[in-house]
Amino acid sequence: MQAAMADIVVVNPATEEVLAVIPAAGREDVRRAVDEAEEAFHKWSETPLRERGRVLLRAAQYIEQSAEELVRILVSESGKPIRDARAELRRAVEIFRSSAEEARYVLEGRIPRADAYEYPPGNEQRIVLEAREPVGVVAGALSYNNPASTFAHKIAPVIAAGNTAVVKPSTHTPLTALRMAELLRKAGVPAGVVEVVVGSGEEVFDELLENPKVAGISFTGSTAVGLQVAAKAAGRGKKFMIAPSGSDPAIVFADADLERAAATIARARFENAGQNCNATKRVFVERPVFEKFLDALLGKVASIKVGEPMDEATDMGPLISEKMVRAMEGFVADALSRGGELLYGGRRAARKGYFFEPTVVKFADGSAEARVLREEVFGPVLPVAPFDDEEEAVELANATQYGLQASVFTADYRKAFRVARAVRAGAVMVNDSTRVRLDALPYGGVKMSGFGWREGVRSTMYYFTEPKYYVLNVG
Repeated sequence: MQAAMADIVVVNPATEEVLAVIPAAGREDVRRAVDEAEEAFHKWSETPLRERGRVLLRAAQYIEQSAEELVRILVSESGKPIRDARAELRRAVEIFRSSAEEARYVLEGRIPRADAYEYPPGNEQRIVLEAREPVGVVAGALSYNNPASTFAHKIAPVIAAGNTAVVKPSTHTPLTALRMAELLRKAGVPAGVVEVVVGSGEEVFDELLENPKVAGISFTGSTAVGLQVAAKAAGRGKKFMIAPSGSDPAIVFADADLERAAATIARARFENAGQNCNATKRVFVERPVFEKFLDALLGKVASIKVGEPMDEATDMGPLISEKMVRAMEGFVADALSRGGELLYGGRRAARKGYFFEPTVVKFADGSAEARVLREEVFGPVLPVAPFDDEEEAVELANATQYGLQASVFTADYRKAFRVARAVRAGAVMVNDSTRVRLDALPYGGVKMSGFGWREGVRSTMYYFTEPKYYVLNVG
């Protein structure tokens, strides 16, 4: 199939077959989408909240009814195993339902007591009402690793609050977003309330950042690009919400249930071929049980079935692109050149598609300068290193520019909370996966994993509304 230079070619990463060729949106297309969203905003923002909630619940119902169709689309364009794709679709449905349900509480407003303040005089005669008003058009950039749930996060709470949305899916995975948008229209979301534009990030998102009719930006992607988006948005007076990178550590103490820790960590690292911002990306193990833990971990990794994503038995599918396969090869080569010992995997799988083997690299010292211990590795490569005491464990966990989430495995909850307080992260899980995320609650991190506002159903509705005060003098 021959495609024009401006076309977006969507490829199945498991087979390298072309799934679709989509004309790429240019700046004029983006402007048109923004104009339509702005025009729709005026009526949508005045739609009673109960009716907006009903529309979102119908959207959840339509998505749920079309789940198997959406799962096939999601699997074919992302390479995510079908079991994980079903879980993601369930999550997207719940984000729509949660947005409909939470809106009444987030947006309920309040009545501050004016008579509590001496100035200005006469406050005992004033009644103050605080309401939350939507900001307008909110632009969103979706990630390729979770195209359905990211779509839900960028759309559901935004429009529940009365805003309209223009979103740009990843050019790797636009088909899921386009189909979900069709289902929203079928469910009764008015024209212009949700617009999907497919095109290059630079072409589309630059226009969204520069367009004066766009009031807010919601971005999911790498920290490097997120910093650029934040700078451009702030320079134009736009609100911005950034969900950036992570390099989440897991700390395993000698008193932990090692089998449970190994199983949890293996799943947290290799789910979706390691392509999750809150995947476990570094593991530090107390030295007395280091080798025992490695044995348990390698047993779990060896049992991972890598294969065709549509196969119900598959645990891990391909990476999203050839570029990411080469990136993993680079990380492994660097690790081995800096003292790492390859314990498992380490190569491209000998099959068609962008498959890379689940990989475990052992380090004798967690402070090694290997890139896998310092950078975000968005793929199935896991470094493991020993530590001697709590202080060193915390130092190693904090030794990157990132601070998204972390895990601590121990039977001693006092120790768990000491370490959790010392680790710089947006969330720390005790005896659980770094992948834990409650979609209704704020999600984000610190350092280079945390700038701008945190994503989540409640926090998104709160952030993309502004407080407005009505003061009534009843004297």
